[in-house]
Amino acid sequence: MGKILYFPSISIPKSQWLMGALFYWDKVGSIVPLEFLDEPNLLGEHMRKLVEAGLIEQVVPEEHLWNVPNFEEAFINFIDNSPVFLPISNLGKLGLIGQNGVIKTTTEIHMGKLRSLGQKLEQRGLATKGRGSWYTVEGYTASNFMTYLATVLGTITEYTPLTDSYNELSYFLPKTEKEHTRDLLKEQLRARIIEKILPVPVSVEDPYDIFRFKEKHYDRLTRFRRYIEEFILNLELLPEYQVEERIKIFSENSHDEIREISDRMESFKWRMINFATLCSIASPALGLVKGISEDDVLDTASATIGLLGAVGTAFGREKLLEIERQPLAYAAIVERDFNKPSSNSIFTPS
Repeated sequence: MGKILYFPSISIPKSQWLMGALFYWDKVGSIVPLEFLDEPNLLGEHMRKLVEAGLIEQVVPEEHLWNVPNFEEAFINFIDNSPVFLPISNLGKLGLIGQNGVIKTTTEIHMGKLRSLGQKLEQRGLATKGRGSWYTVEGYTASNFMTYLATVLGTITEYTPLTDSYNELSYFLPKTEKEHTRDLLKEQLRARIIEKILPVPVSVEDPYDIFRFKEKHYDRLTRFRRYIEEFILNLELLPEYQVEERIKIFSENSHDEIREISDRMESFKWRMINFATLCSIASPALGLVKGISEDDVLDTASATIGLLGAVGTAFGREKLLEIERQPLAYAAIVERDFNKPSSNSIFTPS
């Protein structure tokens, strides 16, 4: 968990979440198209400065996805076998997706070398071809895809996917309802939610102040993060009835360390300190390995369905067994307004 991969968009929001990520994780990665490496001006000014300062690492999907031969097929099978996409597809085929359509939210996705995937989405009415490798993708489809992409990339790299919204994690839910997302995550996905565990300044004017703070207190910050990581991993070994009580005890035992870090932050004249809630989702192996037959075919009738099923299909039994004790994804929530989706954001699988 020393390296995290932000999703779902290229541009990481200029927010308290970003500052928290920079404090507690060694590296923060962002998914970008290959062409952005040669043309950094394609990034927004804020993101470009973060990259130039070495605060953000750019992760190019096509440098890794060659190692996942079932990547496209698994996602298309997920689309074709999820009833929720059928009415969306029908509207798209009638030209009713877009600014003047019934479904207005769309997202620009750069497909890079995955153009055949873009074409398949277009055939299903879920996307339209844009300039170059860009496709305009229906919003719900795009969010599912970027969550899937980040999860696959996180599984084959040293990055752990981390987002700033319960909404993004909710795409792993077998059900599609977005009400009470947090409760559904806990109930259906063995999500572990640790309340207000990470102290985060409300505002830092100079990003290099973060460097200076980390340089001075790196050992304490890293030790605390690893302490949380180890606790999360050990939760998977406990019977379900013990989990909530253990989380409560852990939070109480962490109080002094949280206060100490908060005090150190205030000594840098960051007077307003909020506390991020960390939500983790268990490894896909926990629900999927039993649903994969000896020939590595996913039996969706007995396995966890939805995007978890797509991840399982993409990797098969052997890879899932390798990652059995690794968390699938994280959300660090520091703002209350986390359930409002953004439209027309630029995403990329490259």
